[in-house]
Amino acid sequence: MKNICKTLLFFTVTCLFTLKGYAQVNTSNKGTDFWLGYMQNIRGVIIANNTIAQMDVYITSDVSTTGTISFFDGTSSINFTVTANQVTPVVIPQAEFLSSAGTFSKGIHITSVLPIVVFAHIHAAAVSGATLVLPINTLGKDYYSLNYTQVSNESPSYSAFVIVATEDSTVVQVTPKAALTTGQAANTPFTLNLKKGQVFQGLSATDLTGTRIQSISSNGNSCKKIAVFSGSTKIMIGCFSNVQSNNTADNLFQQVYPTASWGKNYYTSPLKNRDYDIYRIALSDPTTNVTLNGAPISSSQFVNGFYYEFSSTTPNIIQADKPIQVIQYAVTQGKMQNSCNYDSNDIGDPEMIFMTPIEQTIKQATLYSTPKENILAHYINVIIKTADAPSFVIDGVNQGAGFTPFTGDPTYSYGRFTVNAGTHNISASGGFNAIAYGFGQFESYGYAAGANLQDLNEYVQYSNPVTHQVVTSGCTAQNFTANVTLPFQTTKLTWNLNNGSPAYTDPGPAPVQITTKGTQTLYTYQYPTPVSYPIAGSYAIKVVAFNPVADACGSDEEVDMSFDIIDPPGAKFSSRTDICFADTIQFHDQTDGKGKAIAAWHWDFGDGDTSAVQNPVHTYLSSGNFTVTLVATGVTGCIGTPYQQTVHVEPAPVAAFSVSQPDCETHTVTFTDQSTSAERPITQWVYDFGDGSALQTQTNNSPFTHIYTQAGSYTAKLYNITDRGCSGNTATKTIVVNPLPVVKPVLPDICITDGTAQFTDSSTIADNSEARFTYLWNFGDANASAGNPNTSTAKSPSHQYSATGNYNMSLTVTSKDGCSVKKDTVFTVNGANPRAVLTVVNPSQLCSDHEVFFINNSTVDFGSVTKLEVYYDASDPTSLVTYSRPTFGQMLRHKYPAFYTGSKSYTVHMIAYSGTKCSNPVDVNITLLPVPLLSFPAMAPVCVNASPVQLVATETQGPPGPAGVFSGAGVSGTTFDPAAAGVGTHTITYIFTPNNQCADTVTQTITVNPIPVVTVGPDTSVLAGRSIRIIATAVGDSLSYKWTPSAGLNADNVLNPVATPAGTTTYTLTVTGKGICSASASIKIRVLLPPIVPNTFTPNNDGVNDTWNIKNLSDYTNCTVQVYNRNGSLLFSSIGYGTPWDGKYNGVPLPIGTYYYVIDPKHGREVLSGYITILR
Repeated sequence: MKNICKTLLFFTVTCLFTLKGYAQVNTSNKGTDFWLGYMQNIRGVIIANNTIAQMDVYITSDVSTTGTISFFDGTSSINFTVTANQVTPVVIPQAEFLSSAGTFSKGIHITSVLPIVVFAHIHAAAVSGATLVLPINTLGKDYYSLNYTQVSNESPSYSAFVIVATEDSTVVQVTPKAALTTGQAANTPFTLNLKKGQVFQGLSATDLTGTRIQSISSNGNSCKKIAVFSGSTKIMIGCFSNVQSNNTADNLFQQVYPTASWGKNYYTSPLKNRDYDIYRIALSDPTTNVTLNGAPISSSQFVNGFYYEFSSTTPNIIQADKPIQVIQYAVTQGKMQNSCNYDSNDIGDPEMIFMTPIEQTIKQATLYSTPKENILAHYINVIIKTADAPSFVIDGVNQGAGFTPFTGDPTYSYGRFTVNAGTHNISASGGFNAIAYGFGQFESYGYAAGANLQDLNEYVQYSNPVTHQVVTSGCTAQNFTANVTLPFQTTKLTWNLNNGSPAYTDPGPAPVQITTKGTQTLYTYQYPTPVSYPIAGSYAIKVVAFNPVADACGSDEEVDMSFDIIDPPGAKFSSRTDICFADTIQFHDQTDGKGKAIAAWHWDFGDGDTSAVQNPVHTYLSSGNFTVTLVATGVTGCIGTPYQQTVHVEPAPVAAFSVSQPDCETHTVTFTDQSTSAERPITQWVYDFGDGSALQTQTNNSPFTHIYTQAGSYTAKLYNITDRGCSGNTATKTIVVNPLPVVKPVLPDICITDGTAQFTDSSTIADNSEARFTYLWNFGDANASAGNPNTSTAKSPSHQYSATGNYNMSLTVTSKDGCSVKKDTVFTVNGANPRAVLTVVNPSQLCSDHEVFFINNSTVDFGSVTKLEVYYDASDPTSLVTYSRPTFGQMLRHKYPAFYTGSKSYTVHMIAYSGTKCSNPVDVNITLLPVPLLSFPAMAPVCVNASPVQLVATETQGPPGPAGVFSGAGVSGTTFDPAAAGVGTHTITYIFTPNNQCADTVTQTITVNPIPVVTVGPDTSVLAGRSIRIIATAVGDSLSYKWTPSAGLNADNVLNPVATPAGTTTYTLTVTGKGICSASASIKIRVLLPPIVPNTFTPNNDGVNDTWNIKNLSDYTNCTVQVYNRNGSLLFSSIGYGTPWDGKYNGVPLPIGTYYYVIDPKHGREVLSGYITILR
């Protein structure tokens, strides 16, 4: 590591095992008793920048609990509290640091009330390492230190191991593979006598891999469990033919797995986004046969007969016939497999990860991917059975599609997943192995995501006495069968079940099962009676077996296990207790898991239906009382006591109603309730009339009415609501609303002398059933008689009235559906003496092309005038116009044919009627005047910038008079100005008034077209022989373009041509638009000829060649001219060259000589430089 701390991934691991055959229960990294030591770190002492190493422990659990961290050197203990599913960090005092090799009373002991998971992290400014800490029940008595070739970029750095004694009188035999700094020789065993809490740290400048560490018996004491850690105080990993400054290094710190927990089958996948990985395969027995991806590895290839090292970029399958351990190493940043070159794009840092075999898997883990220090990418590698891969989940998201089967064994698959920093939950339906790791600039972390450590040949396990299924934990008061499996046949067993019963010794045990695993025979013995625990807790079970063949630990073999007893969950739920029929009811689970998660819920709703979801929703299909039962099962399989609650389902009210008949549009329809309710009173009746009107809620069941405004078929609905808010069915009824007749009696116009009045009917109906109408006429005649009745049922009856007057009559029409409409009206019998009166309006000024207006002033002695017949030309019968029921003062109008000379007279004849036989005529004479006939020719469109247009309009026929008058936009006298009127179409009016005042008007339109808007420029320049595009813009409709002159243009009819003028040229663009309206603009293009620079001039004031005239340079605006002497001093400088240089510097003539010039013409011309000589 290059002055950057390597970081750590913290895990919270919950292992869910289904262990069969050889499985050992509760040998995961979760427990209540842990031991560790604060291994040496190259930053463990204060250095120049005052940085010092620090050890943190991170404690987590799936339950809330408390615990204590104790120390054996007099340091005060530390109490801690853990909240479920959260991490509690604790800083270990610096006094516990193992600053050198040797034996120290610096063991760190962590205990808790309930099971926890522990991680240890040693970190400093430039180095960092971390490990998963194993509980005491997973510890062993035989270990090998696993390290790596010790090469570092900083001294002194060591290969290291640490031994922690968990009990007094612990005797450890160590056989180091390299000489230790404390003087112990390589391959020479030495013995340590340790008290509880003492630690021994071994250091060597050489790789300590293969160092055997064994707890042995002594003085009649049995072997004691020990914790072992291995690593390096700082190390580089990879190819180091040159130890370069960019070779990063880091410390390694991992707890070693007991040799008895090693497996035979390992599957690996490459670390993501690294060039390659390094692996080591360690043997528990030198005679082990190992294959790598199916190919045997020769025993001669194992270093010291212990480990084989290889590098790889692909997944691997490693198999053996005896237990082995596989270690995966992340290499130093930038290292490449096929060379010792440095890859500058690589990121990472050395790391050591102990792999777990596929025989020992987990089903669930919670881990924390920390961003410290500067980790840029986080990953999780997973090995899983292909059949279980579809169930693999990260943070609730299925990742089944991310797996690839192993080429050598498609029944297993691997996946490499990129994750973000933070907490992650991983799980699957079947067991898997996983490692988590991350990389940053000179940074890395990585180790196994939890561990299920078990001696595969020697273990205790509990099982269900009925199903014989092995269980990982149990419930209070539950019976279990206890078994112990041994790799030898024993003659004595002592069982200490820690359940309050005294230890039981079986002096003559007989195996209940003998099995063979590989070449090993296994013997299984059973405790004679069922085992149970009355109180929840974590119990340490120990079985001591007599081994007829003694080893370094003696003849007594101790086999132990940690077993968790858990209270069953306390089932409880809440819900409504009274609901309406067909309502859904939500049940809310309130089960107390007693510190554990709930795995299953079984609901019995009391109606034959069940559910397995946590918070179900249910609908009852009948009314009544139902007993709801919840049974909860914990993740441990513990089933709690059923919890019950009664739910009453209220029967629904039954809606029903009737409607009145017949039903006619716009008439009231009566609704009558017929609903019933078996239990609760109905308090609301909600009607939907089906006609789009708002719902109507009645608060009682009294009949009420509704009006349908239109005929049609409507579906009316009713539902009821009880006093508890329950509603039932919706009653529906189809209501046919029939149309009403549209009554249209036709009344005759009569006078008293006409006699009989003939009535007719023209009534209609929407369904066209007029033929089935029935009628009732009432003539309103008080003088009616039996011979001349007052009523009639005929469609077109007649009646004889005996006197003038107004009669209140009516007609009732009834449809085939019984829908009736009565129409009342006043019928008038008019008097017999009408009087015709017709008045002419403005009789002296009647122009022939204008309408003539008349006023009707006719009257009758009673009633009204019923009709006028007007002949506007009494001599022309076709001029008749009839007016029915005219009103007094009504304006009558008529237009006669226009004429242009003389005058014409007409007689208007009018007859006024008050009945058929009652009439009176009148005649009126009128005289019409001639009118002018005007001509106003059409005008052509003009451009807005055109000159004013002369307007011409004349009278071609008609009476004489003065000149007419023009009006309109842009009109002045007899001219039209396009600019004043503006663009658009304008109407011009000509009015001519003759002497007889019969004026006439004629109009004409003229269109004013816009001229295009043209811009060109600004003026520009171009180097001689080169081209430039002319930038112009034009706005208008239907535009065309013309450039002049066309010489030097690539086209003269486009808006933006390319110009290559031979000399300075002014180009003009003419743009023509709609109505041939055009506009022009010009641009001047100066052609810049190359400057011609003379190499001498004679500033002697003789009027000849007195200045340095540079031909063509003055055309280059903003050019620069600079002249220097031989020393590089600037003598002359100019921007632009309007005034040539006169050979002076600060007003003083320069001496004869040669000077250096630099001319930058700009405008794309290259810089010119050379020498200029002044002569005199």
